[in-house]
Amino acid sequence: MNIEMQLCGLVVLFLLKYFYSRHETVGLYSEKMFLKTLYITIICLTLDALSVVMIYYMDYLPEWLVKLEAKVYLISLVITAYTAFVYTSSDIYSKKVREKKDIIFKILQVVCSAVILILPIYISNDGRGIYTYGPSIIATYVGAVGFVFITLYIALRYNERMNERRRKAVITWMLVWVSAAIIQFFFNNLLLVGFSCALGMVILFFELENPETYIDKKTGLFNGLAFSEYVKQLYASAKNYSCFIVSLEDFHYKEIQPEHMDATLLEVADYFRNIKECKVFKTVDKEFILVFEDLETMKKSLETVQEKFCEIWLRDSFDMMPLKLHPYYIIIESGQIAKDSSEFMGFLKYYRMNYLDAPENRCICLDESEMNKKRSREDMVGTIIDAIENDKVEVFYQPIYSGSERRFVSAEALVRIRRDDGSIIPPGLFIPIAEETDLISSLGEIVFRNTCRFIKNNDIRKLGMHYIEINLSVAQCESKGLAEDFIEIMEEYGVDPSFINLEITETGSIVKRKRLMENMNKLIDYGVTFSLDDFGNGQSNLNYIVDMPVQIVKFDRDMIQSYFKNEKAKLVLNATMRMVHDMGLKVVSEGVETKEQLDMLVGLGIDYIQGYYFSKPLPADEFMAFMIENNK
Repeated sequence: MNIEMQLCGLVVLFLLKYFYSRHETVGLYSEKMFLKTLYITIICLTLDALSVVMIYYMDYLPEWLVKLEAKVYLISLVITAYTAFVYTSSDIYSKKVREKKDIIFKILQVVCSAVILILPIYISNDGRGIYTYGPSIIATYVGAVGFVFITLYIALRYNERMNERRRKAVITWMLVWVSAAIIQFFFNNLLLVGFSCALGMVILFFELENPETYIDKKTGLFNGLAFSEYVKQLYASAKNYSCFIVSLEDFHYKEIQPEHMDATLLEVADYFRNIKECKVFKTVDKEFILVFEDLETMKKSLETVQEKFCEIWLRDSFDMMPLKLHPYYIIIESGQIAKDSSEFMGFLKYYRMNYLDAPENRCICLDESEMNKKRSREDMVGTIIDAIENDKVEVFYQPIYSGSERRFVSAEALVRIRRDDGSIIPPGLFIPIAEETDLISSLGEIVFRNTCRFIKNNDIRKLGMHYIEINLSVAQCESKGLAEDFIEIMEEYGVDPSFINLEITETGSIVKRKRLMENMNKLIDYGVTFSLDDFGNGQSNLNYIVDMPVQIVKFDRDMIQSYFKNEKAKLVLNATMRMVHDMGLKVVSEGVETKEQLDMLVGLGIDYIQGYYFSKPLPADEFMAFMIENNK
């Protein structure tokens, strides 16, 4: 009967269905479409084989019934090709666009099916093989191969919207069909088209739709890739959801034997698997995410889970010590806080990295306000990058007064960013973010270069200035090439290094301190001086002053303000200042705001005084005018 190929294809398809059904699926649209395509392909091959059988026994059957069945098979081929197009377009188009296009192509498929039914079909049974031919067959080729070529076109045209692996698999699938169709067109007795459909499903299964791709090998739960795809689908279909994350990433577990931890994770995974109202994902090493469709169900499950983690795990194990786990929780009551899956995944990653590290953050609820904070942060990152790339970074200078000389002898260079409307962004908004993202190094280099340019273009010695202070970030201090880079810039502008004083803050890392010392020694040998910034804010201490080769110590603003309000603070500052002076170092006081404060600090013997009493930080031209006016 010439149905060996069809029967082989059916065996393959039923095996695929068996292996596919062994695993739970996430519920992705692509999984549903694959299963739908698999069923349609099984029907198509069954109709193909049935058509041959009916032709073989056509002497015993009505001719119209045999031809009708043959045409139904041909229509199933067009439907299979159309389904392949729908499967592929799900990767390329949004749900709205896909639904619009689906209507158009569904109409084309119905029209093509109607044409196949109307046009005549002829049957051949010449002893060498059984096959059909005629106008109905031509219409089938036009319809089915047309959908195949459309599928190929969109896969190639919109390749950037498809995962490379998916694109290659779909293209291979379509090329197998085209090749089989061409061969069968010229050799009618070789019934390859139906079998090529089965081959296509094999390609899809092994390349794209093997359920094990989405399964975590250790626990049998859905993995991080499944979570990413599932969240993407939730946003594409505009479905709201709630979820919470249970993270067991804790330094206390490092002392636990790996086999004990693995056994515990399996027990935790089994516990989560039995929560039926949600989908459970194991994303990273010791993290589980439970996704719910209903908020109230999520809240109830969260309470139950938190109660469970108050208990002992591995209770029933005879050869392993029971463990008490202390998870971190991230709770998201509504997925609507993010506009799409990409923003949601970035949001999650940010809080994983920055907040799951301290006892006070054991349970975090992320809501719209937290999302807005992150958006503002990202906007500020963009603003900083734009300022760096488009020369919008400016340097302001705050005068520093000498109590002994009774005039202004130096200034602190401070970074500022100007908005497009001309306003200045407060440094408290962008500096912490620049430090988090390491953009502070680029800002620091711009400030240093601009300050050197300012010194070159203005004879600051004639203004009575001894030096200009420039802040060094911790990130800059860690840089191997800091000293060489700064020396190169000073030589480029011909700046006397004695005009440069670099402010450093304490770092707790021995490795970082060693790198800082290397940079400091090179710059000191070149002629640059250093000061210790923010002394008294809890970060700096007397040991640091002893260890580091600084010439100036800057008392923090809060420490100075405490001096005027608190007798104990006054005693501490008096004693500290005497010790610093006994070491041969100078003292700068920040945050002076009134004439009374100025007189008290001058009487105390503070060397240099800085604050809003004299002036706020000023742009370069205003600073020059200030110095000329006040240092006559």
